[in-house]
Amino acid sequence: MAASYTNNLEQARRLADQGKLRPARSAYKKALAEQPNNTDILIECAVVEAQTGALKSARRMFDKALKINPHDPTIHFNLGEVAREAGAGETALKHYRKAYDLSPGDADILYGYGDALREDGQNEDAMRLLLEASHLAPTDTEIHNALGIAQEACGEQAKAAASYRNAVNRAPDYRDAWSNLGQVLYQLEFFEEAADAFENAQNLNAEPLAGNLIPWAKTLMQLLRYDEVLEKARLAIETNSDIAPGYFTRGMAHQQLGDFDAAEIAFREAISANRNLGEAYEKLALMRRLEPETQPILKSILDNDDVDPSSRAAAGFALYRLHDRDGDRNEAFAALARANAFKAETNVFDRAQHDEMCDQIISVFTRDFFEQRRGQGHDTTVPIFVLGMPRSGTTLTEQILATYPNVNPCGERQDFQELAQRLENYPSALPSYPEDWAKAQGERILNLMLQGNPGARYATNKSPGNYAFIGLIAWLFPNAKIIYCKRDPRDIGLSSFEQNFRSGLSYSYDLVAFAHAYRAHERLMEHWYEFSPIPIYTVAYKELVSDPETAARGMIEYCGLEWHARSLQTEDVERPIGTASVWQVRQPINKGSLDKWKRYEAHLKPMIDALNSSQP
Repeated sequence: MAASYTNNLEQARRLADQGKLRPARSAYKKALAEQPNNTDILIECAVVEAQTGALKSARRMFDKALKINPHDPTIHFNLGEVAREAGAGETALKHYRKAYDLSPGDADILYGYGDALREDGQNEDAMRLLLEASHLAPTDTEIHNALGIAQEACGEQAKAAASYRNAVNRAPDYRDAWSNLGQVLYQLEFFEEAADAFENAQNLNAEPLAGNLIPWAKTLMQLLRYDEVLEKARLAIETNSDIAPGYFTRGMAHQQLGDFDAAEIAFREAISANRNLGEAYEKLALMRRLEPETQPILKSILDNDDVDPSSRAAAGFALYRLHDRDGDRNEAFAALARANAFKAETNVFDRAQHDEMCDQIISVFTRDFFEQRRGQGHDTTVPIFVLGMPRSGTTLTEQILATYPNVNPCGERQDFQELAQRLENYPSALPSYPEDWAKAQGERILNLMLQGNPGARYATNKSPGNYAFIGLIAWLFPNAKIIYCKRDPRDIGLSSFEQNFRSGLSYSYDLVAFAHAYRAHERLMEHWYEFSPIPIYTVAYKELVSDPETAARGMIEYCGLEWHARSLQTEDVERPIGTASVWQVRQPINKGSLDKWKRYEAHLKPMIDALNSSQP
């Protein structure tokens, strides 16, 4: 009998190892018939039962084993696995917890328990357990992927990206991890790397990952690869995976390319697919192609608790524009305030953190810092950086420069934001960097700015937030040009409050927070004017729209270009515009937005009072 039992057990294990589960199941049952109370065989047989989908049978075997040995963590762990597979979340967590209590240093138990907690929404606890599991089993790619998902859910996007990278570095064919990496890199605005991650995920299977198509398209849009954007949007529509987002993405691509008729068609198709897609109404309103009769629809979206908050916010921004156009200031501002309230709920401005970063920047980038690093950067004269607070005229300023064929307009490249995010302890650690670091980074960024036009004499980057990185710019590109766009802060504040920014501008959704951020920006600019080794040229928005030729001539001369008659024909420049000024910049230069804050002066009192305060 012993020989028979041994033969059946060996055969069962061999078949299970070969993946032949049904014959293995039969052999295990023969071995179990001979030793029905052997917990090892009960566990092994139950595992095969579960793998073949016989969850009830598996649970009965695990329960029997548990009665024989109630303190075996492996049994509790497997009961957790079976319960989780059956959708019994509470039961699964109970068994995982017991297994963890009995064996807290087991990587499999930590992974199972942590991942179950993640699925239950307990992401903080899940992250702690999965991190411990990753230390115990550093080569387990599924643990790294699960840890990344938990970190992402906790708002730890940078850590999540590192976990996903750990997974794909160890398993280059791990498609889900590549997909997750692409998604989180898009959130972090590491667009080139995100595009590569999505590409790697796609290359592992001929069929596109439906959930990737739209974020992949949005990533490609940031890289100005519009043909590919339109192709991904087409696939999303044709595969019925994301019809409304597919049409919306198509509309965004056409809008940024300046084809407003095609954009309108796509946005209306998006609305047909999803009547509550507030973002599509908002884009139509921005192009002045949304009918006043749409107001009741927008109000219903705004008031609908079942609609995603981002769509409700977008509907509020659209409703604001309709009321603003009609001159109904009270209704307009009421809609705008509600829209911003939705955004502020998930985009909280951290004043202390903002101020601390400004303090660190000022303390690092001193006169001594620049003196000690003179000559370390790239000696190119190609880059022109147009910067300032958002809505200060950076897009119009770049558009004037873009009228010159030897200027490559790059739009809002995030090179310095991305570089700062990648550096540990930025900016405090910069003084310890080696002499060749700045030149190498300058070379890398220069190549990115010249992609598609390597022979350009100049290349512009008009990311407004680069005002915080003037120190890095001056170190990496000591011969660059810096143009600072200045505008009445009251107009900037209102214009920012009007915009449904994609990300990164949490202060724009709160008028008092904006005033605080503006004062901090002034403090930084005072520092740069005093200590930047690169002379900073200031363009005043009021002068630029009131007397365009005089203002533009000075800027053109600063850049080393010759004035030509086409410099002010900015509406004729055919290039993608990916900013909130996508509509305005394609109109002739005008004073339409000058002193707009006066229309809403009473509503803007909290911001105005904060701007006038003697306290930063």
